[in-house]
Amino acid sequence: MKVSILEEMLNQLKSKNLNDIVIEELCTNINTTKVTFFKYFHYKEQVLDYFVMKWLYDRSFEIHCKQFYGEDGLLHLFKSICDDATPGKKIMVSLVNYYSKLTEKPAIIEVSPYEYYLFNQEAFEQKVKPLNLQEVFIYYLSGIKSIDASQYHELVCQLLALMYGVPVQTHIMELDDMYPFYEMGINNLIK
Repeated sequence: MKVSILEEMLNQLKSKNLNDIVIEELCTNINTTKVTFFKYFHYKEQVLDYFVMKWLYDRSFEIHCKQFYGEDGLLHLFKSICDDATPGKKIMVSLVNYYSKLTEKPAIIEVSPYEYYLFNQEAFEQKVKPLNLQEVFIYYLSGIKSIDASQYHELVCQLLALMYGVPVQTHIMELDDMYPFYEMGINNLIK
């Protein structure tokens, strides 16, 4: 059910802003109740955290398959945010808005093995370990010979700032394409 809620939320983000999404309508569209929704999520913004878990599992699978490495991996990581520009940008701006309002660390959403299976069947069957964002960044940074391991922490912090800063910047500037700003930021960090 959590995956269905996520899919419907992403579908609605194509035409609405997060603030305009009504939980009742979302539940009606997937034939469930608000009680069921609140069994899994405390508030609608928490569905975005769940999206991040799925997104990270897909990135973990790419690392497992050694599809990208080093600078190419970092560029791909940020490209994956931009692949579907409108929902991707809306998701990122909504995440920034959500995180900025938190007064404490958000509750961790438990993802069951079955949910990982639903996220990415091939990754699940290959027993891919879900990585967190810091681990993903460090994996790609470790493939850049000019970067010493002692720099990882600082660069991870800067990559996080880039990841969440660019959507805000492009939103304010009323630009749709975030990727050129991500690419420029990565090049400035690693060159």
